Amino acid sequence: MLDLGCGSGRHTVEACRWPCRVVGVDLSRQDLRVARYMLADLQRRKIAPGHADFVIADAEHLPFRDGAFEKVVCTEVLEHIGDDRAGVRELVRVLRPGGDIAVSVPSYWPEVVFWAISWEYWHTPGGHIRIYRPGEMWHTLEEHSLRLRLQRRRHSFQTLYWFVRCAFGKDNDYFPLTRFLTRFINWYHNRRRLRPLEYVEAVLDLVMGKDTILYGTKPLSNDGHRRVRPAERPATRRRRREAT
Repeated sequence: MLDLGCGSGRHTVEACRWPCRVVGVDLSRQDLRVARYMLADLQRRKIAPGHADFVIADAEHLPFRDGAFEKVVCTEVLEHIGDDRAGVRELVRVLRPGGDIAVSVPSYWPEVVFWAISWEYWHTPGGHIRIYRPGEMWHTLEEHSLRLRLQRRRHSFQTLYWFVRCAFGKDNDYFPLTRFLTRFINWYHNRRRLRPLEYVEAVLDLVMGKDTILYGTKPLSNDGHRRVRPAERPATRRRRREAT
């Protein structure tokens, strides 16, 4: 699995709770160090049987061969990069035919509000440089030959958190309401099966979900089979056996 823009490794480390291999890619060396530390901690406690490699790379020029990954995850990355369509092309290129992909970008209306009330929010170096209109990312992914099957909005509690930060100082971590929401969200994410809160967030997601997440698949070849590199075609292997 590829986790593009893995940051401090939230999704990479979570995936490693299952026996799998993940490659986390990011531009920040410091974030990748944090991700390695978090994974090593879980592995010491023997609750992360998966393996992860961490690579510094640019989303617009990924250093992987075509079809290298069975699954690709790209969360909250495309709104940061200069050429987001080049980033999408790279995601599709490294995804194996028949493989699954999940892409998330900020939802339109929460983002419009944040940009309107906070100059710092959208002028922070490395921050968001564009707002995606409803349906825009769906059409972009379809234009790059992905077959989409689901779109949903999530993380409405994060919308409340960022509204407070934008309204009362984006970098003011000591504002009381900001500190409260930080602690609440961390507590909520570290607890599982809190059904009443999950129901509340699910309802709020319909109205103010911060992230729009799209799920899709890269189609197989026209004949319904996975494309195989020429060096690995069965006929090639037969010719090699006959030559010996």
